[in-house]
Amino acid sequence: MKMPQLTVYAKSAGLEIGPYEKRQAGKPCEGRISLRFFNMENGSQQIRFVAQPAEAYALFRMINRTFQEGNSDALTHKFDGSNGEIITKLGVEKYERNNKAGYAFTIQRGSESINVATSACDFLYAAEFLRHLSLSEAWMEQTVPERKAPLQSSD
Repeated sequence: MKMPQLTVYAKSAGLEIGPYEKRQAGKPCEGRISLRFFNMENGSQQIRFVAQPAEAYALFRMINRTFQEGNSDALTHKFDGSNGEIITKLGVEKYERNNKAGYAFTIQRGSESINVATSACDFLYAAEFLRHLSLSEAWMEQTVPERKAPLQSSD
């Protein structure tokens, strides 16, 4: 089975974007988008940010706005974990170094953070990929009731 996936690599880190299924006991499956940040060192951490389709579209818009206007923008998720509230911040930014523009995706959860620097082309392509997934992953599994066969008449 073919599955759409985009991986952006930096020197020592990367970002993998792809479809994801949210599964909860007693509830129908739903489409989501996974953004998995990772370091390429052995045994290093990875941080996954699971976005709803509308959030993926918002991220597409943030990336384009950041590309055009500069600065940075972020999405924040908060949820209760076993050790209290967990806050994850996914950011996009434009920076300048040695009179050259650069772009990056960042993620921060607690004291852990991963930064994935990228080219303008990969930055915008990731935005377009997120836009595509925001539509293709906007689904919810439904169970269809079984139809009973019509009664046969005995002529």
